Amino acid sequence: MELEQSLRSRNSEVRSFVMFRNTTERVVDVFWVNYASQPIHYTTLLPGGQCMVNTYVTHPWVFKDQDERMHVRHQPVFLPEPWYTSFTSAGRLNRKEVLIHFPVRTLKENCLYRILALLATKEETALWQLELPHVLVHELVNRKNKLAVSK
Repeated sequence: MELEQSLRSRNSEVRSFVMFRNTTERVVDVFWVNYASQPIHYTTLLPGGQCMVNTYVTHPWVFKDQDERMHVRHQPVFLPEPWYTSFTSAGRLNRKEVLIHFPVRTLKENCLYRILALLATKEETALWQLELPHVLVHELVNRKNKLAVSK
């Protein structure tokens, strides 16, 4: 997984207590980004799974399924909040629940993502699985064939 060089853990001073919850229907890998900007696999969460983590405010976390990065609070990177921001009304320390979800994409982005995934199989029959109008499927097949000839 490629990460930007500026994304890294900085120090271990202010603690944070979180519970990651996978709200997707996919298996999601949880990674801590270390001091050298390297993702370190922490755990794998099944759909609906959760794990408790004691971490630090400047320690980034990222989440990925087999194909793409997942998001937390509509962001691809999670930075924990300080422990002292999370108390119940009774004054007890509360572990912050962090919901892992799919990235929010436009309809166009979703369509392009799905089409590219199907085209990668190099089978024209896969295009019919899209449930698109036949006119569009024929156009996609023609474009795919033109790309193949030009290579």
